[in-house]
Amino acid sequence: MGRTKGFKVLKKAAEEFVNFKPPKVSDKIHTHPKVLEIHNQLTKPLLPLKYKLQELPSPDTTWNTPLGGTNAIPFQISRTWTGNLPVYTEFRNDRSRKLTIIRKILGDVEEFKTELQKVVSNSPIYEKNGRIEVKGLHSESVKLWLRKLGF
Repeated sequence: MGRTKGFKVLKKAAEEFVNFKPPKVSDKIHTHPKVLEIHNQLTKPLLPLKYKLQELPSPDTTWNTPLGGTNAIPFQISRTWTGNLPVYTEFRNDRSRKLTIIRKILGDVEEFKTELQKVVSNSPIYEKNGRIEVKGLHSESVKLWLRKLGF
């Protein structure tokens, strides 16, 4: 909703008032401590990726076939039997909770989580039995990252 004519009149009257001081705007967020903790975590600067990404071919054919060259990476992602990456989106609690799920992780899971943290903009990551859950909808960016790694 736009500002009305009355707002302009009040603003002009306030500017003409001799002792008028505009209200101070605080940079501090006044909210619950847990919400503030999540906000601080999400706004931290991202670290650079540790493993070099490969360029995708011009006609992109990496949807069902990996690029390869993943020998130096301490974790592996196995593709599904249809050749797709095991990255899924899941909605819970009547679509109010959105998760990205990554399955079929082999090798160093902790190293995978630290690299994934950089890709999903510091979103919370939960490790479950046989899968990793990321808060939010990040499936497209995770799939692109995994394809560029060579999986």
